[in-house]
Amino acid sequence: MNRYPYIITLLCFFVPMHLIGQKNDSIPSKVEVKGYVKGMQNTVFIQKIDSNASVNLIHNRLNFKYTFNSKWTSRLEIRNRIFYGEQIRLTPDFGKSINQYNGLFNLSYLWVNEKSFVAHSVIDRFLVNYSDEQWTITLGRQRINWGINNIWNPNDIFNAYNFLDFDYEERPGVDAVRIQRNFKDDSTLEMAYKPGKHNNEHTAALLYKLNRWNYDFQLLGGLYTTDYVIGGGWAGNIKKAGFKGEMSYFIPRTNTLGSAENFSFSLMADQTFKNDWYLSVSCLYNSNSTDFSLQTASLYNTQLSAKNLFPFRYTFHATAMKTISPIISFNFSFVYSPEKNTLILIPTYLWNVANNFDLDIMAQSFFATENNNYNNLATQIYLRGRWSF
Repeated sequence: MNRYPYIITLLCFFVPMHLIGQKNDSIPSKVEVKGYVKGMQNTVFIQKIDSNASVNLIHNRLNFKYTFNSKWTSRLEIRNRIFYGEQIRLTPDFGKSINQYNGLFNLSYLWVNEKSFVAHSVIDRFLVNYSDEQWTITLGRQRINWGINNIWNPNDIFNAYNFLDFDYEERPGVDAVRIQRNFKDDSTLEMAYKPGKHNNEHTAALLYKLNRWNYDFQLLGGLYTTDYVIGGGWAGNIKKAGFKGEMSYFIPRTNTLGSAENFSFSLMADQTFKNDWYLSVSCLYNSNSTDFSLQTASLYNTQLSAKNLFPFRYTFHATAMKTISPIISFNFSFVYSPEKNTLILIPTYLWNVANNFDLDIMAQSFFATENNNYNNLATQIYLRGRWSF
């Protein structure tokens, strides 16, 4: 069934309302329309600099928000992407691989699926929200962010993401209902339920947040697809440094072939210094590591979950960022795991060219020991421009 006629109808409904709302500046507009257009070129070098392939991406996002009154709002957000280039041709079933969305309803569409040209759209936010002083209720496709740390989030059981996918700042969403109750002591109780298409794909959990001793704590428990899950985390400071941590323990609901308990634990510390330096360090423990080859790693096809945030048992991450001027900054990050001496180097240069235009240059270079040799397996270089409106 082609659902995009309905999507176009929604757009035709929202945009005229926005234009009408702009006619009189003295009357607050009920509709907000925001978004961006990005152009990015990615060149991949496989071991040798003369062995390379490139892909170009045109990435557009449209964000619509409608305010019914002070308590009720709705949101519709659409992600449109066009890929073309040699790397698309060399990636088997590239179009099908990006046309997979972890949602109850199929709100994505593969417009073009050629060997070297792919066009794809997806609605990744489609929700209605009610909020007052005590209650917040959200129904529809949304992001349920229960994570605390910046890199690895074992508590993010509803929509875990791959932090290497830097071009998806909004992060994935899920089809779910979320209910939040705020109490007078600044504590919060949340309930969220994400239905699945099959019996072993449901996720439902409770999250309780509180503040004690100048630290924010949270506890969670519930059902995560084929497992029971319990976990928690904290966020606070040790002197001037931020100190965060979170963990989740997954227990199979039934003992089947391949099922196993899993413990995921991450720590993070960060600090901003007076000379405009920012430093952060993180580590992740994954009790059930998986066999993984960096030669198959890709920004677009690495699938992760709350049980498997990164494939190695021990992984470390560090970032050093320097603000050179109000419009220019440089960021250097690396990821390291003792398994195969895996190393990922990630230098980034960010330039705010204008108020609504940014230019970024980034590299992701992968190193590991394979066949008794330590090699640079692949390097990806990105040049990205973004215009926001």
